[in-house]
Amino acid sequence: MKLGITTTPSFRLILRYIEWIMILGVSLGFILDGTFQISATTSLQVILCLVAYTLLSLIFPINRPLWQRQIYVISGIILALFIRFIGIGIELFLYFYIAKSCFLLNRKFLIMTVALTIIVGVFVFVWSLPEAARLSLGLCANLSERQQLQHIILRYLSDNLVVTTFIIAFSFIVIAEQKSRKRAENLAEQVETLSRTLERTEIARDIHDSLGHSLTNLNSRLAVAQQQLRQNDIVQVSQTIDMAKFLANQCIEEVNQSLKTMRQSDFDLNQALTTLVEQLRYDRALSVQWEINLPKLPLQISYHIYYIVKEALINTQKHGRASQVCFWGLSQPEGILLKLEDDGQGFNPEQTHFGFGLRGIEERVQLLGGKLTIHSAPNLGTQIHIRIPN
Repeated sequence: MKLGITTTPSFRLILRYIEWIMILGVSLGFILDGTFQISATTSLQVILCLVAYTLLSLIFPINRPLWQRQIYVISGIILALFIRFIGIGIELFLYFYIAKSCFLLNRKFLIMTVALTIIVGVFVFVWSLPEAARLSLGLCANLSERQQLQHIILRYLSDNLVVTTFIIAFSFIVIAEQKSRKRAENLAEQVETLSRTLERTEIARDIHDSLGHSLTNLNSRLAVAQQQLRQNDIVQVSQTIDMAKFLANQCIEEVNQSLKTMRQSDFDLNQALTTLVEQLRYDRALSVQWEINLPKLPLQISYHIYYIVKEALINTQKHGRASQVCFWGLSQPEGILLKLEDDGQGFNPEQTHFGFGLRGIEERVQLLGGKLTIHSAPNLGTQIHIRIPN
């Protein structure tokens, strides 16, 4: 069983340095106050405990199995209680390993560990009480000896509870901050991944929308040229090939524009749509009528509308088999109205699986907060109505 807490190498180094500073500080304190001169046995025991803490400081088994983490925490706490048992009154390491247990144990084992530590700590404190009691008699001179004992024990217990509660609360704050930081990092990674996905989708949609129309026209021109070549109509073949070359150059231009994500600040939507519709007139089988009168719009909205109309015209020319196409791009009080109607073969919108083109139209309309309506039926033509709010 592993915790949902992760610590960075720098955090583990900070804990290690703090423990080393504690060991060094306690050692210097013992040297200065003569603790090591009490007895050789006590000095050896304290030195061995400090060496054990130094070894434990090199380990922080947060990713190890639960039983190993429990042994680690219990070892640190037992060492602290042993130092108290031999009469050396320092609680620093006890509190430090309680703080570590907040990172290494789940709440159930943490509560059990803290409760047992406090209970055992009280017994150890009582065992080493004669010396502690003598030091505290001056504070309770007017009380009986039993009352003095009770007062000292209660004060020790209350002090430990207060400090332990503060340490646990502070450790949980650190854990919550680390979890929040990790969550923020994960969200940032997800946003970056989503941004890359959206960028690839946008580029794919732009390439499809821009190339689709030009390649459809190019394919139509080459088919006409092939037919005219068979009829030995050299003049018409030459004109058709010129048009095909123009369309091929247009494909190259549009690919470069999409891949470089270039946007012209002087983009004229009305003129661009007019040019787009006029290209259909090269198809002699189509009769084209249009009315375009759109206001000046933000550049991004203008590009979306341009590609929407372009993809709709591609579908009409490529799949509709129409003889007449009508297009309106008008400004109304409630927003922009785009209408494209043809008298082609139509389709059943409920049964047809939309390809990438119609899906791209839907996505762009959704991005603009608009509404797409398609009316069609087999052999009854197709009507596409798009309303984009102001």
